[in-house]
Amino acid sequence: MEKKQSSTGENQKGDPPKIDKEDELRKQTREAAEKAAKAGRVSRLMVQIKQRVGIAECTKLEPGFENNIDKLIFYHNAIFHLVDCIELQIQVNPTALERREVAAPLHENPWEVLGGWLNYMAQAQFEAPQSRILVKYSHACGKIARKEVHLQNRTRTVLIRKMRLYIGDVSEALNKSYEQLKMLLPGIDDARHHLKSASTTKEVRARGEAYLAMIRAFNEKGNEIQGWCDELVIIVTVHMNELLHFAKELSIVHAQTFNALYDAIHHLGYQVPHKRIVLVKKDKDQKE
Repeated sequence: MEKKQSSTGENQKGDPPKIDKEDELRKQTREAAEKAAKAGRVSRLMVQIKQRVGIAECTKLEPGFENNIDKLIFYHNAIFHLVDCIELQIQVNPTALERREVAAPLHENPWEVLGGWLNYMAQAQFEAPQSRILVKYSHACGKIARKEVHLQNRTRTVLIRKMRLYIGDVSEALNKSYEQLKMLLPGIDDARHHLKSASTTKEVRARGEAYLAMIRAFNEKGNEIQGWCDELVIIVTVHMNELLHFAKELSIVHAQTFNALYDAIHHLGYQVPHKRIVLVKKDKDQKE
């Protein structure tokens, strides 16, 4: 009869639980990656010297795989700059962006500040009819400010949310994995050299396991990066849709800005050379 194991993972005789082989392999792989990452400059320099004198072999990335990595890194950098350009379209105040904020603080939006000063001048500096003109423009500035702040809040939370996530968590993980992958290359060469220089069966077994652990760690990081490369076609489409959606809402806000100023001028009795922009179709979150 088979012996039943207790809830603590030990059998009836009190023997320790068996170690899963897959867990052991994962542990060895993780330790190999950590060992390669902790290798100092001296260790990597020694490997390079061995390679130059012909003692150790030199492992390189497959050209196609390396080309895919270069394209992936280039796209990450392009999206990073694109997000900066998008945020500069809706927030021209550099101090706000330095605080990592895209929406202007309360009462600091340029249109809101301008509207406040126009209202102050209408109340304290001028009399009718000049005061009436300033009040009209002040109301137009307030309307424009509200729509601009609404777009600023929507840009990060809705319009380019996936772009921002991509240049944040994904970029950090990519840079970390790529650095580990490059660290593993000299680690593989060094482990292979030690394996070939083994003189006893015990050394061959121990160094062979260390070499295989390096190979598994390299394949694991390579597969992780290749997965990001394979997703790039889908990611580009998602980001392109976000960019088009942002451009559409930005054009709507620009049209609303023009219409607000047009209405103020028109209500004052002045003739405007251009016609009011007609927004045929609006998003459900946009209000005229």
